[in-house]
Amino acid sequence: MFLYEMHCHTLPCSACGGIQPEELVRGMKAAGYAGMVLTDHFYHGNTGIRRNLPWADFAAAYEESYLRAKAVGDQIDFDVLFGLEEGIGNGREVLLYGLTPQFMYDHPELRDCDLAHLSHIVRQAGGLIYQAHPFRVREYIPRPWEALPAEYFDGAEIYNACNPPLDNLRAVNWAKENGLPAIAGSDRHYMGHCENYGILVPHRLRTGAELAQVLRNEEYELHIPGV
Repeated sequence: MFLYEMHCHTLPCSACGGIQPEELVRGMKAAGYAGMVLTDHFYHGNTGIRRNLPWADFAAAYEESYLRAKAVGDQIDFDVLFGLEEGIGNGREVLLYGLTPQFMYDHPELRDCDLAHLSHIVRQAGGLIYQAHPFRVREYIPRPWEALPAEYFDGAEIYNACNPPLDNLRAVNWAKENGLPAIAGSDRHYMGHCENYGILVPHRLRTGAELAQVLRNEEYELHIPGV
């Protein structure tokens, strides 16, 4: 089985990141991962890129970080897949999988998307949308106990290494009640700051389309040390 990180951040695209893409790739390889999905904070999240840039330039910053990570990954036999973490208002966030950087360039309306529209265009592009760390309790999240409409999601990150157990338990129960597939992610901002969560798959994932297929078919196991 091969271990993949589903949720991680780097500089400069994530303002809260603490590591460069190349350094993260090398660290993840050393930690035993076969690959990762780079999910930097996007336009409505904690982006480190100026929002007033022309849209193509804004998107290019994310593509550049992904390509930097992938170049090192290709050198050391480590899979780097493209993803995003986007804010959807009131401190809530979603993880986008199964896409390529071209998705950003094709959809400048991402600047103005609500959850319903975002879900529609991601799915239309062949991608998947998962709720990130549901029911996370933070001072910047009003009413964290309120559930979002499950119909907009293809799954949920029910185990997040940066969440306390009670927050994750609420996410577990919500996903079960709504029949949503579950994933686990470290929410890593630098090496060593969290447990090594992720998913275990029976074969290597070389493209976002392969990841999407594995997720849709639920051909994976959760990797949650100590749980």
